[in-house]
Amino acid sequence: MNTAANWDDILVRDNLRDVGQTPTPNPVWHSPDIIPFGSEILDFNLLESSYGGPDLGLSHPIVYGQLNRIYVRGKNLRTGCPTSGYVRLYYAPGGFVLDPRAWTPINAEGGGTTVPLTVRGGGREIPPGQICVSQQAFVWPSQPPPGHYCMIATVDTPAHPMPPGLPTFSSLAEYWNWVRNHPDVCWRNIDVIPCQQTRYVLSNLAVSNLNNTPTRFVFGVSGTDLPAGTATFSSTDQQAPFSLTAQIYPPGTDEGYTRSVLLPANYSGTVTVVVQLDQPLPCDARIVLRAYNPVTSTAGELERRLAVPLTGVPETKDALFLELGGFTFVAQPSSP
Repeated sequence: MNTAANWDDILVRDNLRDVGQTPTPNPVWHSPDIIPFGSEILDFNLLESSYGGPDLGLSHPIVYGQLNRIYVRGKNLRTGCPTSGYVRLYYAPGGFVLDPRAWTPINAEGGGTTVPLTVRGGGREIPPGQICVSQQAFVWPSQPPPGHYCMIATVDTPAHPMPPGLPTFSSLAEYWNWVRNHPDVCWRNIDVIPCQQTRYVLSNLAVSNLNNTPTRFVFGVSGTDLPAGTATFSSTDQQAPFSLTAQIYPPGTDEGYTRSVLLPANYSGTVTVVVQLDQPLPCDARIVLRAYNPVTSTAGELERRLAVPLTGVPETKDALFLELGGFTFVAQPSSP
C-alpha cells in the first residue's frame, strides 16, 4: 500500500497530520475540515490561518434548537493546473462503528445537498496550493434528537468523481479501508463535554457489525490528561446484552481494554459508556473510545493486512486487531 503523499486533487483531511498520504494516519475521525461554526459566518482569513490548527469546530459544538452552520474546507494539491469540485456532507448517529445505512445527507443554506467549492472571492476555479471552502454552509437539520453524531464529507472532482450517495460495504474491513484510502473523504467523530466532573455518561454510541458472521469486539479507552478511573461499556439490547469495564491509566496515553464481546452478524445497536474518574477531568483533556475486532487465523486477506498488534487485552490469545473506529470527547469549560 502506498504511504506517500501523492494525492493530486482536492484534499479533505481526516486529522491535522493528514497531507494526502494513503492510508491516512490514525485517528481517521478527527477531520478539522468539517467545521461546525454555530450561527456565525466563517471568514476566509480565519479559514486559511487555522489550516494547521486549531480545530475551529471545537469552539462551536452543535447546539440543539439553534442555527448550526457547518463548512467543509479543502486544499488543491495538484501541482500543474487548477481544478474544481463539489462537496456533500452526511450525518449519522456517532459511535465506534458506523452503519452506512444510517448516513443522511445534510442540506446547504438555500437548499440542495451538492455544493461547489470556492476560493477567496468566490471563484470556482481552484489554483494549485489554494484552500477552498463550500460556497454555502451546510445547516444542521432540526429533526435529529440531541445526542452524539458523526459527519462524513465527500468531494467530487473531474479527476476523481464521487457518486451522489455513499457506497455500501460487506465487511468492517471494507469500510475502514475505504475511509483511510480516500483523501477525498473525511470523517468527524468528535464532540465537546464539560470539564471538571468525575462522572460522564456517554450514551447511545453506535456500534455495527457489517460482517455477515458473528464477530468479536473489544473496546478501548485512552486520551490525554486523564485521571485514573474506569470506563464501563454496556448494552441492554437483548440481541447482545453486555457490560464490560476497561481501566483508565493516567495520564491516559496508555490504552485500557475490555474483554471481548460477540456481536451478531449484520448487527446494529448502541453502547452506553460510563466514565468514572478519581479526580475531576481537566479542561482540554480528551477521552478517546475505540472499538477493535480480534483478527483470527480465518480472517480474510484485507483484515490481516490492516490489523495491528495490541498488548494488554484480557482473555484473548489473538495478537492482531483491526481498528474499527472511535469517538473522541474533548473537555472544555461549560458555557455561562
